[in-house]
Amino acid sequence: MKLSAAIREFVDYSQALGKLYRSESYQLKAFLRQAGDIELHYLSPGQVEKYLRGKGGPVTTTWLSKFTTLKSLFHYAISRGYMQKSLLPKSVPKMPAKFVPYLYSIEEIRRLVGISDFCYRPMAILSPPTLRALILLLYGTGLRLGETTKLTLREVDLTEGLLTIHQTKFFKSRLVPVGPDLLHVLRLYSDRHWSGNARTPDSSFFCTRKGTPMTADHAHHMFQWLRREAGILRFDGGRYQPRLHDLRHTFAVTRLVTWYREGKDVQRLLPHLSTYLGHIHIGSTAHYLTMTKELLHEASCCFERYALPETHNG
Repeated sequence: MKLSAAIREFVDYSQALGKLYRSESYQLKAFLRQAGDIELHYLSPGQVEKYLRGKGGPVTTTWLSKFTTLKSLFHYAISRGYMQKSLLPKSVPKMPAKFVPYLYSIEEIRRLVGISDFCYRPMAILSPPTLRALILLLYGTGLRLGETTKLTLREVDLTEGLLTIHQTKFFKSRLVPVGPDLLHVLRLYSDRHWSGNARTPDSSFFCTRKGTPMTADHAHHMFQWLRREAGILRFDGGRYQPRLHDLRHTFAVTRLVTWYREGKDVQRLLPHLSTYLGHIHIGSTAHYLTMTKELLHEASCCFERYALPETHNG
């Protein structure tokens, strides 16, 4: 079997299992371009190593991501008799330190949304109200940035306070309720942005100053400027400076700490958090639950409340 056919069959199989497999598909297409559409039995370890190495330089998580994708492809091909053995290197190089997300404090969120309009460049692609509404929506709901850029007016119910998220990661759709304070922010943004402007139900909710749909690149670029303007930096050796996606991590951890403080049954509520975030299983949600000192303290207090009565009974 040729490499292109094996990749196509493998991607179809993976997506049939409910995986989006978008980035992995791009990786496999890149491997195909480099190796050529040859018969699988003509593939060599050298071709695999060349693809993994890329342009050279230090080993990064990209290397590991490509390695994992090829490992899955080869496992699939071997299980169906298309290949005799894996061509991956026997030893895996030491990976960079585990990525640690940045968790924003409430004070930092206030600084981000409190930057004066006069600090924004007049020709900046996003207006101050747009960027503020976006940050507060991500902080208050934990949505993925890609989900917010796809929101249309039809999908933002400002009467009921309900967002409809259609066919995003893992092909899942869901309803996301928003609280009264955030709903008020979204209404103010909508009134200001859309007042007097032509719109249809399919118009993008978040738009640029020119009225075109906001993209992830627009948001990332503007946020990095705003973050520096607000003086929000990390000095803990983290691989990246604070990002928009870290607001999703912040939402998940904050939600967990709040439940602990309220004495809620966190284990019972975790599946609800997973569904709210658009995950298929709790394991994906665990990726966002960085164990902060605050979270560890609340969890310890919860355990003590559970354990101490039994100690006293003994």
